[in-house]
Amino acid sequence: MTDKFLSRRNLFGAVAAVATPVVLNGIPALAWAQPSAPTPPPLAVYGKLPTISKVALSPDGTRVCLAMNKDGGIVMYDYDLTTGKTAAAAIDGDKIRDLMWADNKSIFVTTSKTSKFGADQIEEWLGFIIDVHAGRRYQLYSEQKDFRAVIFGDIRRIKVNGGYRITASNFSASGYGITTEINTALYGFTTEGHRGFLIDEDGRRINNWVIRYDGTLVARSEYDDDKHVWSLRYRTEKGWRNIYEVKAELDMPYLSGLGRDGQSVLLYMNDGDLKDKYVEVTPDGVFKTIDIDGATHWPIFHPTTFNLVGFGNTGGIAESVFYDPVFAQLPKLVKGAVGDIHADLAGFAEDPLHVLVFVQGEGNSGTYYAIDFRKGGYKEIGQSYPDLPMEWVADKAPYAYKAADGLEIPGFLTLPVDREAKNLALVVLPHGGPQSYDDSSFDFLSQALSSRGYAVLQPNYRGSAGYGSAFTASGYGQFGRKMQTDLSDGVRALVKAGKVDPKRVAIFGGSYGGYAALAGASIDPGVYNCAVSLAGISDIKAFMAHELEWQGYKGDSHTMRYWRRFLGDESRWDEISPVKHIDAIKVPILLIHGKDDTVVPFEQSTIMYKAMQKAGKSVELVELKQEDHWMSREPTRIQTVETAVAFLLKHNPPA
Repeated sequence: MTDKFLSRRNLFGAVAAVATPVVLNGIPALAWAQPSAPTPPPLAVYGKLPTISKVALSPDGTRVCLAMNKDGGIVMYDYDLTTGKTAAAAIDGDKIRDLMWADNKSIFVTTSKTSKFGADQIEEWLGFIIDVHAGRRYQLYSEQKDFRAVIFGDIRRIKVNGGYRITASNFSASGYGITTEINTALYGFTTEGHRGFLIDEDGRRINNWVIRYDGTLVARSEYDDDKHVWSLRYRTEKGWRNIYEVKAELDMPYLSGLGRDGQSVLLYMNDGDLKDKYVEVTPDGVFKTIDIDGATHWPIFHPTTFNLVGFGNTGGIAESVFYDPVFAQLPKLVKGAVGDIHADLAGFAEDPLHVLVFVQGEGNSGTYYAIDFRKGGYKEIGQSYPDLPMEWVADKAPYAYKAADGLEIPGFLTLPVDREAKNLALVVLPHGGPQSYDDSSFDFLSQALSSRGYAVLQPNYRGSAGYGSAFTASGYGQFGRKMQTDLSDGVRALVKAGKVDPKRVAIFGGSYGGYAALAGASIDPGVYNCAVSLAGISDIKAFMAHELEWQGYKGDSHTMRYWRRFLGDESRWDEISPVKHIDAIKVPILLIHGKDDTVVPFEQSTIMYKAMQKAGKSVELVELKQEDHWMSREPTRIQTVETAVAFLLKHNPPA
């Protein structure tokens, strides 16, 4: 792979139909080869946050902004691709969540922080327009009366009367929090940091808006949580007109953006005859189905018209579907530039032939490139894990097996690079969600475990997303039941294949995966030598009581209905609560939990810890200070990797 990539790095032959390729001055050769590393790198190399966490390309394609993790802090870099000049600014305290250009000189950064709201903790999202060169930083909604200086979504860069603006939605102060009286608003903000201007506001609960690049409102979706009704409204000269309405207790449509013609809007249908389909809806409410698998694809929109141009999927750009003739050239162009390695489009300039590409696989933990297919030139922006030698990046291969009831369970298997795939020690690493999924992308936990000699199985158990609505629905009511045995069925499949030693198996997961680790030791015992639970639920009733309180004691809210769908009959919740099965636990358990977790309360781990201590069971509890649910802090992420691996090496050694 390395030789093939290097031999192609200056060959933009596929670009010739677009423009004569030239190489920008000062661009170094793309370097892949690294010194041989006979021993695995320290676990801290895996545990560190990616060196580059976010990257974006300016509208004119001349500059790149990067969020880089340096010495435990975040530094924003403004890098000029043509001159090589850089400017930097530190971001203190906040956690970077997203990054884009506000215009050709200012950056827009979305961050979050954990805050107190009454007796509870919440994760607040903030938006900042930053001019790195001028040293200016302006926070959205900081000057808007009756609004907290937070944002809730609908973030776009629009261009009105020749000037760029950033949009973001918010709730009025009277509607912030758990109250059902919500006033939802969409504002636009100039990049000079002036006070925002109102685009739309209503007392209805608006989910999201569709807006054109020139700032014209097109449509919005609303949801009445009391009546369980989802509505699509289209903007007319006379105001908002309701063009579609559906009863939806849980599976409501999702308003994605503009359709291909710029007049229709794109919906993803979650239920009914059109389940898992994308449809374009005209201003008159006429539906036109798009022949694409909505369960495995997501829409791609033009950077300046906002019109639908195609769909991407986890297979990378090679498996994307494009309708726009300019975008349709990109798969071939990208392959001509980087070879057959997995490549994803990571961003666009206003000219869609000037792109950011992210490549990974075959020893590459992830590298960003800016490529100008119009003029012909490229620039390596940087690597996600530059300290990780390529020979210690293990292959993460698809692995499917049959569950006990015959359902095929897809997943991924990572094998250690320095051992024969025979009678290996195994760590089962289930994902969170539960309605999420693992894919083939680089994963720091599976790579860290593999480097220490473990095979790592990441099953997409029933109930996971990404494999169609029927597969997701097969997990309804199976929380802690068949969703759990799907994991141990994977262990048995690997044992039968001779790849895994049945006496050396452990389980380690976060969020739902953390619950699954506890359930593996208590509800489905006899499979694992030990369990590591990261932010896992231990007591279903206590967790749901917390959710109910946060929903304002509204037991019929959308959130509560979602959880009950997976959990099943409330009278049987103790059956799937690990804390209620302490006596069945015969193996050591390590509990790791962030104190700032706003999704699964820290109390869920202390409940389990105290119950196990009282019963004289082997248990450890690691409290991660200032850490949230998503492992956003580098020091605590490293601490988690090092602590968990040390625990696994002790109780489930690979040799």
